[in-house]
Amino acid sequence: MSNEVIGLKKLIIGGIDQAVTSVKYGRKADMFPATTTGTAAGGKESAAGRMESPISIEAPFFDVLGTEIITGTLVANTHYLVTGGTITETLVPGSYASGTVFQSDGTGTASETNKVKPLGSLITGGTLAITIGGSTRKITVIDYVEKLDEFPATTTGTNPYNKDIATGRAAITSKIDMIMYDNEADDLVNASPTAKAIVITWKTGNTITGNAIFSNIDIPASVEGIVKVSASVEWQGVPTVVGCGYLSLGTSQTYKAIYKVGSTTNKEVAGYITLTGRTFSCDAEKDAKIVYEGKLTGAITPAVAN
Repeated sequence: MSNEVIGLKKLIIGGIDQAVTSVKYGRKADMFPATTTGTAAGGKESAAGRMESPISIEAPFFDVLGTEIITGTLVANTHYLVTGGTITETLVPGSYASGTVFQSDGTGTASETNKVKPLGSLITGGTLAITIGGSTRKITVIDYVEKLDEFPATTTGTNPYNKDIATGRAAITSKIDMIMYDNEADDLVNASPTAKAIVITWKTGNTITGNAIFSNIDIPASVEGIVKVSASVEWQGVPTVVGCGYLSLGTSQTYKAIYKVGSTTNKEVAGYITLTGRTFSCDAEKDAKIVYEGKLTGAITPAVAN
């Protein structure tokens, strides 16, 4: 058996191949003191209980999937999601089942039973825009953070040495950084803050619309730089999110991270995931990103490639 340094090959959630850049997964055991009079003098003992399995997933922020293709030859070097049947191409591995993301070599053919959707293109700061109270504001950086309440849901039916969780309502916040201009009033936080209508446009067709209270404002200034305004926002109720991210929060979904493809078994970790948070962020000078946070729950099965 060889010892090979490997990387992430695929991440499959809910049976769908996800286009991601990184996954951070770990396990942390509850530890209980177990020192007794039988413990060797000068030392301590402990016992391990159930384990928590936090996970963080970073992905590019793509715009919406393209129109489903049910006829014709696929375009070389284009990334597709197989939405039905199987696409067969010349280059290895050559066969892509429903739910798989792949880069076409230009030989595959779509049909009504073997169909695909092109992946969206990467969103960058060049299309980022925001309106606050109906007025367009010039910003440098923005994020939109959803975080579900988490409640322990471990029972005697939970797989031994693991934990389960349940999710509740979402706290939704944003941080918005702007440059100070001499002809604009910095009135986002006043004596009696009330909700303002906000529309974040990452790109046409990718928007977040709702009402939010500006809860905090910071204005750092120095004699050697420009003045910036940093505002904290608390969204009210549930904003309308359109075309932002492919993964949903608060539901248990199948999970499989493949690190190396084997002949019959893969080097992988499989189980169930509940996503409890997501952050959409973009810098006016850079690309947009999505970070998902969650927990693996129930039985977690590692496997070794052969």
